[in-house]
Amino acid sequence: MLKFYPSMKMNDLFLNFKILLSFWDIIKRRDFILGKAVKDFEKKLALYLEAPYVLGVASCTDALILSLKALGIGHGDEVIVPAVSFFSTAGAVSWVNAKPVFVDIEEKSFNINSDLIEKVIMPKTKAIIVAHLAGRMAALEKISALTGKYNLYLIEDAAQTLGAKYKNRHIGYYADLACLSFNPQKILSAYGDGGAIVTGQTALAEKISMMRMYGANGYKEVSFRHPIAGVSSRLSSFQAAVLNIKLDQLNKIIEKWRKNYFLYSELLRGVDSIVLPETPSEDYYINGYRFIILTKKRDELLKYLRDNRVDARSHYSVPLPYLGAFEYLNYKKGDFPVAEKFAEESLALPLSHRISESEMRHIADLIRKFFEVIE
Repeated sequence: MLKFYPSMKMNDLFLNFKILLSFWDIIKRRDFILGKAVKDFEKKLALYLEAPYVLGVASCTDALILSLKALGIGHGDEVIVPAVSFFSTAGAVSWVNAKPVFVDIEEKSFNINSDLIEKVIMPKTKAIIVAHLAGRMAALEKISALTGKYNLYLIEDAAQTLGAKYKNRHIGYYADLACLSFNPQKILSAYGDGGAIVTGQTALAEKISMMRMYGANGYKEVSFRHPIAGVSSRLSSFQAAVLNIKLDQLNKIIEKWRKNYFLYSELLRGVDSIVLPETPSEDYYINGYRFIILTKKRDELLKYLRDNRVDARSHYSVPLPYLGAFEYLNYKKGDFPVAEKFAEESLALPLSHRISESEMRHIADLIRKFFEVIE
């Protein structure tokens, strides 16, 4: 299966050499837990995002759970979530014993449909989690107005949107808390799991800082002082070192990712049997993370591309409300028509800053050939 990772270039060798040196520095200093590498990365990312606070945690899933816990959300509370996202967006709500309330997505952006949110706000509703899909942020201004009107919290699941902007603002600007992922598939990727929480609120930052360290105010107090209950969820010093070095290249990486994203749009324009992603208005600066097409022949096209060694994927083949974990909520087929259509027709094409133009042209040619044959 072609994954479009070219042979290692001189820049990659230099990058890996810098990372290995940073690892050796951590080992020499035995600075393994929330040490200098983590603090440096948190400050550096906060500066990039123009945000007051960034707190490194073990994963984006943990970031979501800790965010909900920090806001006091738990048993008997309801949290509005999109019907399409990675499992953790809704799974985190269940993990804190709250109830996820699903809302269908927009047909053009794949993000939560802001026009439908107000209809499901009830007395038990405490928060809205917005998951920004495919590198494009949701309509946060409208959603933020709803949270203000009903006194709700707003959390961003921004696992796919680091570097994206809405109305020239980074993730975290409109929300109480924003959650990031740094797993190896992301634009800013670690060499394993990693996540972060972004916030502008001092009280939340201080609370989460303790919650990720067993409820203690720093590693030195874990044996005797725990003002609150917490867990062990910290960004590894080694992963922070990787991210620290890669963050310097983030804008260049996003520029290339976006270039490839829009190249797909050019190469596939005019293929009648597929729907291309909408070109958003100037309010949205997408980072190009994932290029998703829609086609009624999704399963056949997926098989054809994989038979031709192209690593296309169907990431959201089941809407979240219909997963076994949420069966108790008694949603039924037809409740989320756009999410259902998306589940049946969406296909993500291989995309990264490393994929070459020739590889993308090859994929586009295969897609054109597939539809010429069946039509």
